[in-house]
Amino acid sequence: MNKYGALLTKVHIHPLLWLLSGLAVLTAHFKQLVVLFLIVLIHELGHAAAALFFSWRIKRVLLLPFGGVAEVDEHGNRPFHEELFVTLAGPLQHVWLIAGAFLLWKYGVLSFEHWQLFFHYNVAIGTLNLIPIWPLDGGKLFFLLLTRFFPFSKAHQQMVIYSFCLLLLFVGAMIFMTPSQLDLWLIALFLLVSLWKEWKQHQYVVIRFLLERYYGKKGEYTKWRPLTVEETEPVWKILQQFYRGQKHSIIVLKQAKERAILDENELLHAVFAEKQSNIPIGMLIYR
Repeated sequence: MNKYGALLTKVHIHPLLWLLSGLAVLTAHFKQLVVLFLIVLIHELGHAAAALFFSWRIKRVLLLPFGGVAEVDEHGNRPFHEELFVTLAGPLQHVWLIAGAFLLWKYGVLSFEHWQLFFHYNVAIGTLNLIPIWPLDGGKLFFLLLTRFFPFSKAHQQMVIYSFCLLLLFVGAMIFMTPSQLDLWLIALFLLVSLWKEWKQHQYVVIRFLLERYYGKKGEYTKWRPLTVEETEPVWKILQQFYRGQKHSIIVLKQAKERAILDENELLHAVFAEKQSNIPIGMLIYR
């Protein structure tokens, strides 16, 4: 089995998909269930195959009713183009799936009913996944865009806040348009729980991002960005100003005059090796 075939061993099914599967069987919608499972599986394997192509470390592929999550041990330091390609690789699977099903219908292999069902499910899953709410693909693309303009820590906070606001709008639209759509309510509940967990884990997400920089997994630095700070500022506060994909030097001031220029690794070492996250950066100059 090659490395791409081995991806199937990492596939896991979320309890939410099992629940909807049970509902489908009870309501005699088994055909729809098989189509849904196939589309979701190919969608997620698209993410995983793209991640494997760039030698990302893949933990598991979790299938959900509307897509899934390819869980990886990469924490914001991969090159921008890699993250963009891996994120888009899932939604792009729907293009060839729809095109292939259309040809099968045209040549009489699929009935019009099956083609219509397959088309609608692909459009629904693809469109839903592009909504900019974390952890949907659209939410990941939005987060990736925010990291181009804001420090990683701030981008992560804003992504969660904006996602929560959009989820409220999504739920409001459901109440007025499809209040009895059980599957949409389950999806909304899953998104709410995911956002709450992401908010609670904000500091942990930032620490993982910084740890990878400290241990040398820096990806590509496309820009050099100096940070100007007062010598009384805590080291940890300065680290939260770090951008993904950008190398930092820290210009330390005292009474508006430059005292020293530190490399970012000196701050990372102070936090992760010496456990001195709350000391003023000025103390690093005199050691």
